[in-house]
Amino acid sequence: MDRFETPPQDDDRLYVPYPEGWAAHIKVGWEKMYCYYKLPDQDFHHLVLNGEIYLQRGDEKICLQCALRREILTRDRLYWQHRPRKAPPTTL
Repeated sequence: MDRFETPPQDDDRLYVPYPEGWAAHIKVGWEKMYCYYKLPDQDFHHLVLNGEIYLQRGDEKICLQCALRREILTRDRLYWQHRPRKAPPTTL
């Protein structure tokens, strides 16, 4: 059986339910860049590493893990059926 004929075991796609203003980038180079958010129970911003995919909106640069935790990203393919009718207010 050809590998293209079998469905994937896991769906690793990510979705941005409210994509306005967001762009995905790949960090290139080793100059320090920090995630906009801190991890729970940490008092410092963590690094975004060379080759890491991150989201950006204005000055906010967010690693995918923080974007998932803050529900900027979702793994729910049917997010459009489960989301509220209005976009949540932006808190900055």
